[in-house]
Amino acid sequence: MVNAELRGLTVHIDTGRWSETALDGMDLVVPEGQIIALLGESGCGKSMAAAALTGTLPESAGSTGQVLIGGVPVDDPRRLRGGTVGFVPQEGVTAFDPSDTVGAQLRRLERRHRQWSLDRACAAAHYPAELLELYPGQHSGGQIQRAALAAALLPSPGVLIADEPAGSLDTETAYGVWTTLRRYADAGAAVLVITHDVPMLTATRVADQLVLMRHGKVAAAGGTSEMAALADPYVRGFFQPDGW
Repeated sequence: MVNAELRGLTVHIDTGRWSETALDGMDLVVPEGQIIALLGESGCGKSMAAAALTGTLPESAGSTGQVLIGGVPVDDPRRLRGGTVGFVPQEGVTAFDPSDTVGAQLRRLERRHRQWSLDRACAAAHYPAELLELYPGQHSGGQIQRAALAAALLPSPGVLIADEPAGSLDTETAYGVWTTLRRYADAGAAVLVITHDVPMLTATRVADQLVLMRHGKVAAAGGTSEMAALADPYVRGFFQPDGW
């Protein structure tokens, strides 16, 4: 397995109509065998950090700094796509072609990578096998999110990045998904999860470290208890009953 790292990464977006700095000298390490939970208010750069690590920065983005996988700088982010880095998008439906069934697409992944079996991936993702012959648009948000997790697990990537993988799920199913992510990290993978579910993180201590972003960079990082005890109003806001 391998770790993942952003080292001094700055990402500037310029569409010709508007521009902004999405990441500002971002430093982040996702060690193998750990879950890092990435928190922060909307627009702080969480999804852009995930895009950098998955090689999916928008065409309008220019960047400086480094993306490293297994300690090796990745000069061409497109090389990250495939079996090395797995990604669960926030909108699970975007992981699939809408014109084919979820089952057909997952089976193709199974044959291509020959790592996990489809049955194993579906069970780990808590995705019901009876939904396999449905099209992506026939799923609920929570169902297709679990299908996207199964798709990300099938190649058995060394780095797994998930954007709100349990955001559309009931508490029991969400706990099951977090347990799967914990087991996957314990097997040696580097796991980065973008989430707002601080109550789940606090109750389960499933993450090894919480990393809180603000304005395109890391504002604070530490264990769950350590972060909850910080006096910084921005940090404390995430641990209030209503959060940010």
